[in-house]
Amino acid sequence: MKSKHEEHALVISTWESEGGAPNRSGQLDQYGRRFDGDGTYSIYHVFTGETAEIGPWKMEGLSPKNAVRALRILNTPKLAGDRLHL
Repeated sequence: MKSKHEEHALVISTWESEGGAPNRSGQLDQYGRRFDGDGTYSIYHVFTGETAEIGPWKMEGLSPKNAVRALRILNTPKLAGDRLHL
């Protein structure tokens, strides 16, 4: 059985190979990382302060490495001609 962190890493790897996180608009959204005090991180929208949600996944309980990877993907503007139509 995979740990929660291994499952997060697999989802993030899929995003990286497919060009971005699903269900994103073409806009450059700004996300930040918040330490949750239990050794994990949450990704939040810097303007609303709400925990980010990508599809059914609420972006909390992330390992430090997965949080950094998710932030890089979420804060990178989509390129013209991107394969994903979100």
